Amino acid sequence: MTDVATTSSARTPMSAVPDWPYGPYTIDDLDALPDEGVRRELVNGWITVAPWPSTVHDHAAKVLERALDRAAEAAGADAYVKGPLDLDTGPAIRVPDLVVIDGPAARAARARKARAYDAIDALLVVEIVSPKSGSERTDRVDKVFEYARAGIPQYWLVDLEPEPGVVVRTLGDDGRYHVSGSFLAGTDLKVDEPFPFAFPVASLTG
Repeated sequence: MTDVATTSSARTPMSAVPDWPYGPYTIDDLDALPDEGVRRELVNGWITVAPWPSTVHDHAAKVLERALDRAAEAAGADAYVKGPLDLDTGPAIRVPDLVVIDGPAARAARARKARAYDAIDALLVVEIVSPKSGSERTDRVDKVFEYARAGIPQYWLVDLEPEPGVVVRTLGDDGRYHVSGSFLAGTDLKVDEPFPFAFPVASLTG
């Protein structure tokens, strides 16, 4: 895989701190960092850091992953449902909370031992918002444009506070996302793509 940016061999070695004053960095730099209980993304040659999700966030991701997995199996859809995982969008290596990837493409990526899955093979990306965190603006703004440019058909944004809710964005012919559904607690999230799926939103925090 091509590095996101070129570095100088004379660069001062990087230390593991929450903010990165130097750069740009490459995928090799990202991989060389120790596991410190945080999630890191590589964006335009810069490494960004977010705290590991809370227990409520983790529960919501697991419940939704299992429900999507069951729905894919029931529909006979050849899809790989997993999260979090590394996704190469072109300008960045993102780590979405949950991704549905085309099954054959996912197997091909594993067969060639790819560093990350390609965004073009993603059918759906889900991000769960952590309120008042450094990642909230990224999820609500930056990734809306980035995932659309990468051609990902659907982007779901999940809020857990004050009550659970899911906003479904679908990629239009104009290359932009358009809100195709907004589902609150007490209702069922219902979509037909990438496979028929119905899910009680309240279960995200139940």
